[in-house]
Amino acid sequence: MPSRCLPLLLLVVALQAFAHSEAEAPAGGLLDCEHPPKNLTHDLPNQVAMAATVICMPAAQMIVAREGWIWRFPGSFFDRPSIPAYSPIESRAEAGGRYFTGFKATELSGSEIRKLHETFAKTLATYTDASPPPRIVKLVARNDQGHPMDAYFGFKSQSEGWVAVCAPTCAPEFFFLINRQD
Repeated sequence: MPSRCLPLLLLVVALQAFAHSEAEAPAGGLLDCEHPPKNLTHDLPNQVAMAATVICMPAAQMIVAREGWIWRFPGSFFDRPSIPAYSPIESRAEAGGRYFTGFKATELSGSEIRKLHETFAKTLATYTDASPPPRIVKLVARNDQGHPMDAYFGFKSQSEGWVAVCAPTCAPEFFFLINRQD
């Protein structure tokens, strides 16, 4: 009889250890979304607010698809991209829930759009556009540690485009597509 109870006893001990390891996470490591820091901002500039919104999670604030929009990685219909406040990489080093303290959006000029298109075509394997989009908005998001992160919103139309996150540099894995749902 005792040998038959041993697996059950081991399971109970393992579950208790797991539960305690989760429960003992440092309180200072989480972001209190109900009582956020005074310098936390959640209002995106109008130029990108049509396609994006900011949500608060205990680990970090994130920029995500606004209701009515779908964000997806090229070749995937399941993984949902987000832009967390703990980007860039340097922000992950310090404990605590990361949050945004400011946003600045800039409409790129025609020559800036062409130059960025050429750069992305050469450096981002996931960027497959043959021609530059008519509109690109550069969003600079600053987090609570003062780290800036650039996100380029390329709009092919009012309902289709892409985002390239450069934190600190642009990379194919930080490029995703955005589409308005019909």
